[in-house]
Amino acid sequence: MKTYQEAYELVSEMLSDAKDLDINELSAELPLYYLKLDSLDYVELMVLAKREFGFTLNAELFIRQPSMTLGELCHMLITEEK
Repeated sequence: MKTYQEAYELVSEMLSDAKDLDINELSAELPLYYLKLDSLDYVELMVLAKREFGFTLNAELFIRQPSMTLGELCHMLITEEK
């Protein structure tokens, strides 16, 4: 089972690569909508969640919780990890 820090590092690395950002620009309090993620970015998040945490993310989650932060996503991933 991964720790919050491990989840945060995995997700942050993926997002910084996808959006060509310095990883230090990201924080746990950052709302995901601020990153202006496109459909391919969300697919990458879904693949990461399934591969690393055994958890299936779906697009509905992001639609229902548009103000979800990076930290909230990471907490959810470690809570739902299989």
